[in-house]
Amino acid sequence: METIKQLVALGKQCFDNKQYEKAEHYLKKVLSLNDRYADVMNMLGVIHHIEGKFNSAIDLFKKALKINPRYTEAILNLAVLLNDLGQYQAAKKLYSHLKQGHKEPHRQIEPVLRGKLSNLHSDIGDIYRSIGLYTHSIEEYQKALNLNPSYRDIRTKLGQAYRENGQLTHSIKELKEVVKSDGRYAPARVQLGVTLYSQGKISEAKKEWKTVIEKDPDNEYAKMYLRLCEAQAITEKRGTGRNRKVKG
Repeated sequence: METIKQLVALGKQCFDNKQYEKAEHYLKKVLSLNDRYADVMNMLGVIHHIEGKFNSAIDLFKKALKINPRYTEAILNLAVLLNDLGQYQAAKKLYSHLKQGHKEPHRQIEPVLRGKLSNLHSDIGDIYRSIGLYTHSIEEYQKALNLNPSYRDIRTKLGQAYRENGQLTHSIKELKEVVKSDGRYAPARVQLGVTLYSQGKISEAKKEWKTVIEKDPDNEYAKMYLRLCEAQAITEKRGTGRNRKVKG
């Protein structure tokens, strides 16, 4: 038995090929299972218009617009049909409505759904980052934060993406914002240290990592980066010593 998705695909294929009888068969099957498909209503409306079933076509276009009031094709198709039937004022009203556009009503998104949407944008951002498309990843993290500005883990990832895209100032700004809102959130402070290190601000970077260890002595990242700084300092010291010997 075909799924709704398969039925819609078969209906659209037949519709595009002008096989209207077959298309109607599949599309009606869709509506018998779920009557909330505006595009299916619209296609059936076009078929009924072609077949001369004008009242049925009008009803289908109106149902499509009830589901999706901004459905441009359905508005146009209904306007054309009304015009054909001599209902010029009604058609003109629809054309004017389309020309003016529609202002989307302000709708509150439920907190649970906002969270899910944020995480979806974040997941997409992670994928973009993993393949080096940092600009795209930044856009996705920003979309996630527009929905939930307090998600510190996503803002931290935004800071990392900015750094990886060479935008170090932006990176520091985002990471400092996380640190300011929650000084105990180690990942943001660790990443802030990495960005500062990338800018050549070694002492400031070390300060951030030491602060992490004070609050979380087992943080492996902070310890690793501090060891790196110590090893680098020893190497530089030895190099300076050799240069002095050569000069002497």
